[in-house]
This record gives sequence, C-alpha cells and structure tokens, in this order.
Amino acid sequence: MLRSVKSQIVLGTSLIIIAILTASTYFIIDQKTSEISLDIFRTAVSYAELTHERVIDNYESNYVQQAFAHFDREMADIYGLNEDVSGISIFNYLGEILYRPKDEAFDKLSQDDMDRIQAVMPSVKTEKDRIVYLDKADGEILYANFNGRPVEPISASERIVDIVYPFRDANNALRSFSVRYRVNYDSLVDRVQETRNNMIIIAAFGIIIALFIGGIIAGKITSPIKILSQGAAQIGSGDLTTRITVKSKSEIGRLADTFNQMAQNLEKSTQDLVEKEKMTRELELAGQIQKELLPTILPDIQNLDIAASLVSAEEVGGDCYDFLMLPDGNMIFYIGDVTGHGVPAGLVSAVNNALVPAFMDHYQTTQELIVHLNRLLKMKTRPNVFMTMVMAHWYIAEGKLGFTQAGHDPILHYKSADKSITELSTGGMALGMIDDISKVVKTDEVVLETGDVAVLYTDGIPEAWKTDTENYGMDRFKESVVRNSVLSTTQAIHDAIIKDVREFMGDFPQADDITLIVVKRTV
Repeated sequence: MLRSVKSQIVLGTSLIIIAILTASTYFIIDQKTSEISLDIFRTAVSYAELTHERVIDNYESNYVQQAFAHFDREMADIYGLNEDVSGISIFNYLGEILYRPKDEAFDKLSQDDMDRIQAVMPSVKTEKDRIVYLDKADGEILYANFNGRPVEPISASERIVDIVYPFRDANNALRSFSVRYRVNYDSLVDRVQETRNNMIIIAAFGIIIALFIGGIIAGKITSPIKILSQGAAQIGSGDLTTRITVKSKSEIGRLADTFNQMAQNLEKSTQDLVEKEKMTRELELAGQIQKELLPTILPDIQNLDIAASLVSAEEVGGDCYDFLMLPDGNMIFYIGDVTGHGVPAGLVSAVNNALVPAFMDHYQTTQELIVHLNRLLKMKTRPNVFMTMVMAHWYIAEGKLGFTQAGHDPILHYKSADKSITELSTGGMALGMIDDISKVVKTDEVVLETGDVAVLYTDGIPEAWKTDTENYGMDRFKESVVRNSVLSTTQAIHDAIIKDVREFMGDFPQADDITLIVVKRTV
C-alpha cells in the first residue's frame, strides 16, 4: 500500500501531524511538570507556615503527656491537609529529635542541618543538597543563604527534600523547636500522566483528521497518475485490451491518449510479431511518446533566439527539456538528465515533462517547481533513479536569466563584449535523492547583454567518446562555443557545436543522450 503516491502523501501528512503533536506533547508535559513542581514547593512552604505551630502545640499537649491516641489523630488531620508531605519530625534547639514517624530513618545531623534547626528563618533542602533560607516581604518569598545574602530562587527543575520551619516563643526561650517536613513528588507523576493521557486522546483525533484530509488532497493530486499507473500495470500483465480515461488537457492527458494508442498498437502487433519484434515496437512507441512530449515549436521571444535538440543514445532516452510561456510574457525552460538509459529513464523523463506544466498552475518560481517536482519524483521512483536538472527563467524586460540548479552541469555563458566564456554557478542536489531539497537549492541570476549566448546541455556532450580512453571534454566544448557563438543565429551555433562533437566521435558508438539548448540575446 505504501508504494502508491497517495498512500505516501497520506502517510507523510500523518507523520508530520504526529511529529508536531509529539513535540507539542513533550513541550506541554515539560511545562506542566515545571508548573506542578513549583506548585508542590510553594504549597509545601505555605503548609509548613500554617501548621508548624499546630504541630508544636499537639506535641506539647498530647505527645509529651503520653496521650498518643490524641496525638496520632491530630497528626493524621495535619497530614491530610497536604498529600505531598510524607513525614513530620520535631527537633529542639540543640538538634535533639523529639519526634519522628516510625517509618522514617534517622540520619545523623550535619552542621548544615544544625544551622537550619537553630536558624530563625525557615529553610529548604533540594535533592542536590542546596540549602536555601526563606523570608517574606510584601507577600513575596525571598531566597537567601545562611548569612542572609540573596541567592537564586528555587527553580522549576529543582525538587526539595524537606522544609525546616522554626518555632520560637518570645516569652520563653526554652520553647524553641524546629519542625522538619519531608516532601515527596508522587502526585507529580499522577498529574503528569493525566496530562499525557489527555494529549494522547488529542493526538488520536489529530491523526484521524490528518488521514482524512490527506486522503482527500492526495486523491485529487494522484488520481490521474494512479489511473495511468493502473493501466500500465494491466498492460504489463499482458492485458493489451486495456484503455484508460484521463479527463485532462495537460500533458498527462496527452500521455494518456498516446498510452491508449500504444496499447492498441501492441494488441494488433502481438498477433503476427515474434517476441523480439514486439519488444522493438514497444521501444519505438516509448520513444514516440517521449518525442511527443518535447516541444515541437520553439517559443518566439522578441529579444531571444532559441535552438534546441535531443538525440538519444538508444530508442528511449533519459534526457528531457521544454519551453513554457508564462502569462506575463516571460518564459521558463529547463533541461534534465535521468540516470541510466532505455525505458526506465525514458519513463521518468516523460513523467517529468508531463508534471512540470501541471505544477505551473500552482507554483510560479523555478525554485518552487524544482522543490515540488523532487518531492513527487522521490515518492514515485526507485531509490537508485534520480534526475539532474537546471531550470531557467527568462525575464524579457530586464534581459535577465534566473536559474535554479539541481545537481546539473553548469550553464556556459559566452560574453560577446570580450569573447570570453564562463561556467555559471552549480550546486543543489539531483531530484529524487532525498525527500526535501528546499534547503540545498538556490536561484542565481545573470544578465545577458546583446549578443551574449547561454548554453545548456547534458553530460552526453563533454562525455562523448572518440575511443575507449579519450572523450570530448569541457575544454573542447568551451572552445567550440566561443568559436561558433559569433554566428548570426542560435540554430547555426547549435548545428556547428553538434557537428564538432560528431566529427570528434567519428564512428565510435554514442554512449549517452546528447541534449543541447542554445539561447542568444538579440536586442
């Protein structure tokens, strides 16, 4: 199921929603944990302030008088006021323990403990043994060390172990006690778990919504491609009576018409052709499809002369190009090279030529087109199939060429003023390698002065072989561009370059597709 584009779009949408909800859940739980931790601290301090006198009174009235039943009932009532306090102990001024719960182990008092017991201010001790003394001013808690100097407040990430709250009788110095409150954070776990459960419920609803919305959007995008894919699968299984219906006037619709014609021709030919002849016909039809998707008439631009051609190394090639006019009179054109040769590469290049015009209804810049084309090719093609591309945008009024690189060979810029040639910037990443290339592609610009020439090509030109050890190379290629760019038309420049490559190759077989676009600013 996950091999279909629709399911991958739905899955991708769901994974994004899950990632967002997971990050949100983590953030909310972290915030909630901090809030609850601080709440436990503040509540425990207030609890100690309100109950320490009651604890001492209970101790003197009941425990000292050995009325233990009354003492225990009173202590139970006091404990019931705060579930985060797990133990209450009483010390005298000398640090002698007067009372502690039966289940609480007694640790030998350190000097810091003695300082806290004998201090006049309440204090808290954290799990990391930080001791902070507390005071109040205008209802706000002030934090200090033993000497009264201000220190950092108790933070949300700190957990306190206990609170020592002093009791001093101004009329009787012998009535000097300190009450220690042991604090636990068991309720924190329960409250955080409750928050986590709520977020899981929200996440479940989010995923359901994401699946629903993703399914609707993916269905609209991939429905024509799915129909074509299903038809191709039926043809591949041997059902040559298959015909498909795609209600579209775009290249996908043209591809569907050609597909139906191919199926019809295959059905007729299987009756009297051997397997080899049938395969040859399939390749011829695939090459025909590829050629039909290439521009048959080049655009007529007032200040730009254009020439272009594609010569496949086999019946079906992996190169592609196209020229697409924009509503504002400007033009977008591109050249691409799919890895490998033959039918697999040809199908990818054909799909690319069909998708780009369809995407132009939604995306207006070369960078947006490159990014979204990559996303769909990544989902649809095999991991070892990818395409290099450079997409250009000609601005008529400014005489400017904007271009976005996707791992393709550099554009050659011939400057008529000084008869020099420059390789324009490269970079980016080939389409279909990773899911998102938006951060690695960039768009550059170059101004073409009158007489300047820009040459776009695939690596079939510099990698044209004369022998098994010698190829045409970039140096010969650039020399040919410089030598021929003085010709009056781009068609003449184009033909001269191709002729130079052919003469160099001689009778040596063409190993790769050769595609060449030449544009020249005329005024």
